[in-house]
Amino acid sequence: MPRRTAEATERLRADLVDRARAIVRRDGASALTMRGLAAEAGCAVGLIYKVFDDRDELVIELAVAELGALGSGIATWAQGAGDESVGDHLDRFAGLILDAETSALSHAESLGGSRLAARIAQADGPARFFEGLGGAVAAYLRSEQDRGRVRADIDSAAFGFLVTGAVHNLAASGPGYPRPDRAGLSAHLRAVARAIAPDRHDTDSRRDDRRVPEA
Repeated sequence: MPRRTAEATERLRADLVDRARAIVRRDGASALTMRGLAAEAGCAVGLIYKVFDDRDELVIELAVAELGALGSGIATWAQGAGDESVGDHLDRFAGLILDAETSALSHAESLGGSRLAARIAQADGPARFFEGLGGAVAAYLRSEQDRGRVRADIDSAAFGFLVTGAVHNLAASGPGYPRPDRAGLSAHLRAVARAIAPDRHDTDSRRDDRRVPEA
């Protein structure tokens, strides 16, 4: 039998990761076993071991895919200035982070940080996630400043850091950490949006300046 080409192996690997994601979304990370994946993919267990050394490698690969997908979502979100209210858009950012499918990532972190970190360092997707997470909110706020929907005098980098840090802290902290419920967090983010919105009087004055003087 001819040996599988590198391209065919990568396609098989990607297909198995997709099927593993389906299992995790449906049944949780603990349900992901090599036998269960073989049943899901309709192949022999031995074939999976030709692609992945062990279950840990499979879980880590799935975690890397989760980070890549989340990074793409954040990059798209950051380009959405002007699409909806600033408060709604900040709330959507929180939803991207807090509602993301990252059960495999959480499980992979328990396998040992060094192994996961080494794989993350090799992959483009996670790198884009971490780079994007650090500057996405600030970039979005700068775009809204250009549109006049956020005050020009606010420090977009500082507000971006605070919003990102608060949301990331909620995602990374355990259930014992004090936190608002989802509706409360939405209210907080909309309060931030109101605090950095252009002053209504200034906005009305700019409208008045554009009026044609009456004769």
